[in-house]
Parts: sequence; C-alpha cells; structure tokens
Amino acid sequence: MSGVRKKKDRYAVPAVDAMLDAVEYLAEHKQPLGVTHLARELGLSTNLVFRVMKRLVERGYATIDEASNYQLGTHFFTLGMKLYSRFDLRRQARGFLRELCVKCGETCQLQVPDGDRMLAAEVITPDSDYYMQVVPGSRVYYHANAFGKCVLAHLPEDDLNAVLAEGLPALTPNSIASEEKLREELETVRETGLAHDRNEYLLGVYCIGAPVFDFQGRVVAGIGITGLSSRLHNERVAELEQLVKKCAASISRAMGTDRQDV
Repeated sequence: MSGVRKKKDRYAVPAVDAMLDAVEYLAEHKQPLGVTHLARELGLSTNLVFRVMKRLVERGYATIDEASNYQLGTHFFTLGMKLYSRFDLRRQARGFLRELCVKCGETCQLQVPDGDRMLAAEVITPDSDYYMQVVPGSRVYYHANAFGKCVLAHLPEDDLNAVLAEGLPALTPNSIASEEKLREELETVRETGLAHDRNEYLLGVYCIGAPVFDFQGRVVAGIGITGLSSRLHNERVAELEQLVKKCAASISRAMGTDRQDV
C-alpha cells in the first residue's frame, strides 16, 4: 500500500489539497468558520487558508460574513445538481430493491464503484426484529464483498488491474487475499451472473449479489441481499440467488441495457 501512496503523492498539489481539505471540513460543519479555526483544524498555515478561501469566495464557491467567517456557497449546490443524473440509478433501483426485500426478508443493497472502494448507495431494510444493518454511504472493499465482485468481474482489464493494485487485505480468515484465486472467482461470477460473500467481510454475515448494467452495457453497480449467516439455510440459497438475479436484470433493463445475458 505504501508504494501506491507514494505513486499518488508524486502528483500532489499542496494548494489544491488545502482547498479540498477546507471544502470537506466546511461541508461537515454547518456554522461559519474563520481562517484561524480552519488553519488549526487542518494543520495548515493561516496564510494558505486565507488565500484558498479568498479564491473560493471570488469564484462563488464560498461566502464570507461580517465577522470574516466562511461557509460554502451555492456553486457547489449547482455542481451537485448537474451531477444528479448520475444517481438516477438509485431511483430506478429503489422499487425493485423494495420488492426483493419483501420477498427475501433480508437487507437489500445497491452498491456502486467509488474509486478504490464500493459505496453503499441505497439500503432497504426488512420489517423484521432481526436483520443486518448497513449504513448508507459506507465504503467497502471490492474483493471481500459480493457486490464488489459483481463489478470487478465486468470491468475492463485496466480498471480491474488498478483496483487489484490497491491490495487484497484479509478481513477475515475467509477473505480471498490472492489475486489468482480472486480472478478464478470473478470468472465464476461472469459465468453464473452471481457473486457471494461467505463470511469474507465480516464473520457471521453473508451476501448474494448480481451485477447491474447501463444502456451502454457497462457494469454500474452490484445489488443483492445481506444477512446473518445463521439465517441462511442451504435449501433456500437457490431461491435467493434467483430472486437476486431477477432483481438485477429488472434494474438493468430499467437502465436501458441491451445485453443479451441479462
């Protein structure tokens, strides 16, 4: 991992990093904040923070009040709305995930690629006293996660290699930490249209996933169910797998895919 970090740092731009740090910090704090506070919390010089914030104000990405405290401006909201269409997948998937949740009685997820991790973009929980809680917005590794495996199995080779280069940490004794073994499993995912997490991310937790494709035939997500292993009975596995595949196919068709294998 250190080798990857060094490679990324070669292209670091301190002023840009300072700006992004300030933006992320302000996004997490609702109240207006001053330069001194930001500099102290971010470990940056007050001069650098002042110049960064002044430029953000000039570009409309921040506002300054009479006490010289800063908040993020409306330009970030405007950018977010321009990107909103990228998240149409969530709207398309929500109804199908709810139907899957009712049929299987387990937590259902939509996970999308988010750089070096998968992001839990949508989580539907069952009307039950006992179920596996997944926090929306959680970022998880690809390789020990059924939904991540669904995506990895259908990525272009260069994109797959980039993810694998980040490493395959063993999160439990069942995690696949070998690239060769992971590639073998990804081939199975491509053949069956299904991926599994068998206590690989957390002991006592299972997942069954299937890939979702967009109108260009590109993999855009993994969906499926997450539950406690103690509730998974062998005689029901085949039924759950078919429910997951049907749900993924319905979402893919809603996204306009023309893939014949869906």
